[in-house]
Amino acid sequence: MVTLVAAAGGQAGSAATTSSSEPSSSAPLSAPKTSVAQDGEFLTKVTEADSALATYEQKRGKVALRALLTDGSAFCAFLQRGTGIDNALAAVAIGARGEEARTHLPLSVTTFNSIEAVALLTLCPDDLKLLPASDRSKIRKLGNALAQRPG
Repeated sequence: MVTLVAAAGGQAGSAATTSSSEPSSSAPLSAPKTSVAQDGEFLTKVTEADSALATYEQKRGKVALRALLTDGSAFCAFLQRGTGIDNALAAVAIGARGEEARTHLPLSVTTFNSIEAVALLTLCPDDLKLLPASDRSKIRKLGNALAQRPG
């Protein structure tokens, strides 16, 4: 399993800007433009990547599917903001925690890493270039492992 970085105590978007050319943490978020096929591929692969998410999807149905797709898209949007992977990870975790009473999404580092890694592979693959080389390599290995699975 790929382990990205979890910024547990950080605040999303707390990076200070020192010039107008740096990305703003208050810039509007823009979800990736995806097709129904990409969304379906994301949902299939994310439940293959983490058995806890497969169980979650079976128990929660449409609520789970919406929560997973929302979190994956949100990660892409926060990453595109340009404030770094740590801030993107923290922002999604904070948002998910705020909705957990409604969605019951499992709140583990493994779960978030699975959602975000699969989002990069399926929803916003062009954003892989925004990650450090070592993280890109781990995510590509996960993608290769998921591609090898029957189904």
